[in-house]
Amino acid sequence: MASSILTSALPETEAGRRAREDLIAASDEDYENKAIRLCLSQQYETGGEGRAQGRLSELRKLLFEERWRSKLFDTKRWVRDLEEAYEQVWRQGVDGEGGGGWL
Repeated sequence: MASSILTSALPETEAGRRAREDLIAASDEDYENKAIRLCLSQQYETGGEGRAQGRLSELRKLLFEERWRSKLFDTKRWVRDLEEAYEQVWRQGVDGEGGGGWL
């Protein structure tokens, strides 16, 4: 589930592909190794008020910048699709098709 959400949040670019490789784990051991590698890559600037450099910071920036272009945050599409589903269920009820209306 988390990999599906992450895939939707990342761009369909080489940077997105690399981010998926860095973040999506195949096993518990892989997850732990990826987490350790990302944490060790993080370097905080002295007197930098919490600013950091490293792969983890790059991934955070990529996700932050991509959020409004991703399918995951496309609220207009989501609302449109939901309203269409409601309309379809309504039409089925009016036409006597019933079926319980699965959304």
